[in-house]
Amino acid sequence: MAVHRVRQGQYGRRTVRFAYRTSTVPFAGTSLLARTAWRWVRADDYAGTDDLKFLEAVRTRRRRTAWLVGSGYVLSSSMGAYMVGGSAALLAAGAVVTVGTAAEATKRFKNRPRGFVFPGQKKGTPGEDLVTRAAIAAKLGRAEGMRLATPVLTEDGGWSTILQLPPGQRARGALGKEADFASALGVGESQVVFKLVDEHAGQLHIYVAKSDPFLKVYQSPLLGRTEPLDFWQGIPAGVNARGQEERLKLVDASLLVAGEPRAGKSAAVNGIIGAAALAITPKIHLWDGKGAGDHRPWRRIAHTAEKRNAPGLLEHLKRQQEQMEKVFDLLDEAGGSTKLTPALCRQFGVDVELTVVDETRYYVASPQGPEIVAAMVDIASRGPAAGILLVLATQRMTKEGIPPELKGVCSLRWAMRCPDVIASNAVLGPGAAGAGYDASEIPRSHRGVGILDADGSDPSKLKSYFLDDAGSDLPDVAAVAYELRRAAGTLPEREQAVAVDPVEMILAAMGEADRIHTADLLEALGSGWTAARVAEVLRPHGITPGDVKIGGVNRNGYRRSDLEALFTPA
Repeated sequence: MAVHRVRQGQYGRRTVRFAYRTSTVPFAGTSLLARTAWRWVRADDYAGTDDLKFLEAVRTRRRRTAWLVGSGYVLSSSMGAYMVGGSAALLAAGAVVTVGTAAEATKRFKNRPRGFVFPGQKKGTPGEDLVTRAAIAAKLGRAEGMRLATPVLTEDGGWSTILQLPPGQRARGALGKEADFASALGVGESQVVFKLVDEHAGQLHIYVAKSDPFLKVYQSPLLGRTEPLDFWQGIPAGVNARGQEERLKLVDASLLVAGEPRAGKSAAVNGIIGAAALAITPKIHLWDGKGAGDHRPWRRIAHTAEKRNAPGLLEHLKRQQEQMEKVFDLLDEAGGSTKLTPALCRQFGVDVELTVVDETRYYVASPQGPEIVAAMVDIASRGPAAGILLVLATQRMTKEGIPPELKGVCSLRWAMRCPDVIASNAVLGPGAAGAGYDASEIPRSHRGVGILDADGSDPSKLKSYFLDDAGSDLPDVAAVAYELRRAAGTLPEREQAVAVDPVEMILAAMGEADRIHTADLLEALGSGWTAARVAEVLRPHGITPGDVKIGGVNRNGYRRSDLEALFTPA
């Protein structure tokens, strides 16, 4: 837009008036740009949100971005002016801006909850509009008022955001619609994870993985472990859809594990037994209703290992009830905590007792079944407070396999793939499938995947850690647990009396050789031995591995004379 202006000036001896035109377009454009930038800094595009913490976080982030851009402009202008004909003032201003920018950038990158991602490098992270449209297409709620409460954040294994449902709609109603949302996005249904936001009933946390996390095999962290495990802090159960480890606190409740054949139930149970074995102190009691040798690797560690013996199980449960009453009396007399703790275990001279009943249906259907069920109900409901724990595993999810009164007192439930919705609800509870937790929808390709319903939190889908029961995984873990328990003196009495000194085992494995490389020693020792374990056994005796030259080859190893000196009288 042009404006005519009149100005008076002196021309020689005469005073003249002349007119000229000016344009306000540049000034109008600059003003519009400034107003737009200021609205962006104030986050006016998020002004409708009722989450003030989120709004302030956006404003803070944008103020910092504006500072960085503005500082960069000032710095580049100052350097340009200095190069042409600089001054000390410009150079000082540039230095101040540089220091401030560096401090702000350092603080910003250091305090980021996730790693910095350059623009255009989000690797498949969708825009906010696409996520909102997918939520509407999946009918997670009414289209009017559907929006995102947070930006879409890129994570290592995928991306996440929080969906704000229209007012008056509960986010819980969206559970179970993960497959619909995945279809709208064009990803696999196992890649989508919905989680409720505790602080807001109308918000839904959405996580989408880059690839199917349940098609991967996760080796058990028990493999290669040579240190005792803290049973009270929970045992590693598996990995959830976000690639995070899920831990199972068996000291808080009894556990029911159920699923159809070849769904991964045995691997889950073996992981629990292996963790208890490496914990050194818990007493393990194994009762196998199938009797095919599934528990064979653990028999030397277990205080009880029986198969297809219903009368024996009933007697054992009665002894556990007596132990439970004894611990409760001790807790009452102590006058402190009403639940057993590690410190009280040491004070009372007792410890956790874990009873694992595999193929529970065999025992429930036996002539002793009613008495067994009654004792199990008592132990499952009161036992955890006294350190008396129960793990029940079954392939039959009907009331004949797990009676309702017994299932009701198992606060921990782990449902592997089930044949139908009825079976899934029989494990996870009535209405679980309607709430979005249906183990019958787990694909057959997802072996080892189950839904874990832990008391006090919403159920979550996870894949149990892999322990190869057909290979050497179980014997290896059992061998390490045996040595740890032998050293701690917590093996069953029958084993502790005949336990072999590991130093003698190492010396015997050397044969007649006066020196041996570590690799050859491990081969002679067999399953369950690692270089770290050999070093751990010998370190207390002052023996450490060193260079050993055999046949012209110099490698890490041990000398026979060092070990023989341990058995030579001083």
